[in-house]
Amino acid sequence: MIDSSPFIKALKKEPLEIPPIWYMRQAGRYMPEYRAVRSKFKNFLDMCKNPDVCCELAMQPIDKFRLDASILFSDILTIPDAFGLGVEFIEGKGPVFKNPIRSQSDIESLPEFNPSDLDYVYKAVSNIRSVLPSHIPLIGFCGSPWTLAAYSIEGGSSKDFSFTKKFIAENSQMSDVFLEKLTNACFIYLKNQVISGANVLQIFDSWANLLSEKDYYEYSLKHINKLIGMIKNDPITSAIPVILFAREPKCELVKLADSSADCLSLFWSSNNVDLVKLKSKVSIQGNLNPAFLLESRDIIKKETYKILDKYNNYPGYIFNLGHGITPNIDPENIKYLTDLVRSY
Repeated sequence: MIDSSPFIKALKKEPLEIPPIWYMRQAGRYMPEYRAVRSKFKNFLDMCKNPDVCCELAMQPIDKFRLDASILFSDILTIPDAFGLGVEFIEGKGPVFKNPIRSQSDIESLPEFNPSDLDYVYKAVSNIRSVLPSHIPLIGFCGSPWTLAAYSIEGGSSKDFSFTKKFIAENSQMSDVFLEKLTNACFIYLKNQVISGANVLQIFDSWANLLSEKDYYEYSLKHINKLIGMIKNDPITSAIPVILFAREPKCELVKLADSSADCLSLFWSSNNVDLVKLKSKVSIQGNLNPAFLLESRDIIKKETYKILDKYNNYPGYIFNLGHGITPNIDPENIKYLTDLVRSY
């Protein structure tokens, strides 16, 4: 049943009359149903550690909008938390690390990654898969090694990650050791998600935009390439499609396509896309600017049609946003957008 889903067909680069649809952050604060559940938890990560709640949240947008794919409800910072870096989420501030990476010795003294520390994630995957209709694929995910490293070194989120940039410039070799540890952990983590029922994997390189083109290859893409290679060469995960989302990387998209990812998920500002170069390599997902969903229905329709017109003849196109749904978006506009794409 899964192989016949439009989403899986698109990931195999099959041309489809109507593109499959799902949305980054489709389970989130814009939905009243989500906010009702979130209000019961003081700490966001505590909510993520409850597999039954994660299942409920993942199903909310599927039930409401009848989307073509579900995605695990979790957070990309589960791996740093499992490494003992003490991740907390503070209202109005976001993630804060009790034990950030501050020196080479912090990297050297990291414990071995223990995948069983994240059993709650695999149970959430299993729960979601068990209640999803059999024809709807489930996406598992992780943050890219670089994105996880940036948060772990900075000690939280930041506008420019200046401490992280200074740290890697002064500790290039040890930073590479840390990134290798994260790459191996990401692979084990994703493999366990597949064992638990994930049908597709997405890698979120959310801080790709922090690095120059040269540094992007050295600190991010090199490790993404290795991670995807591990997925493609393991008998358990080799047949699982991989989607790569990179936020405004300072390199040509064809370099990302050379990573062996099956699909590139485009950031909303990725407009000058060379479709000829990408056509034989990857399917494409994206990339409406979520800010347009705060505009009038006429503008939503106009901007959506621009994207649908552009990718109309592209084999393996998936409609999505170019970033996550923001909390201030009206759910009715998500329904309108979904109906718009399906009636195009």
